[in-house]
Amino acid sequence: MPGQEDIEVTCEVLTDRLGELDNAPPLTVLPIYSQLPADLQAKIFQRAPPGQRKCIVATNIAETSLTVDGIMYVIDCGYCKLKVYNPRIGMDALQVNNLTSDTY
Repeated sequence: MPGQEDIEVTCEVLTDRLGELDNAPPLTVLPIYSQLPADLQAKIFQRAPPGQRKCIVATNIAETSLTVDGIMYVIDCGYCKLKVYNPRIGMDALQVNNLTSDTY
């Protein structure tokens, strides 16, 4: 996900949709971003409770800077935030970009 707000919204949507499903296996949805308190960040490194799966929703930074045991799949949303210079305001700003075409 590109940023904190995207992560929080995605976690909320996943949790809501899981509640609407009949007979869905239990899934623990966990966010990870830099402003999250350390005790909540640490939850991604804990084992999922017996009989549950774990879904970690993070920025693309987490793919390269964190090692979480037991990860089976990584789903990339295809967007990231890049710092770009905005000459109109005379400073850098973060802009959401499509990874497939804007970053290569």
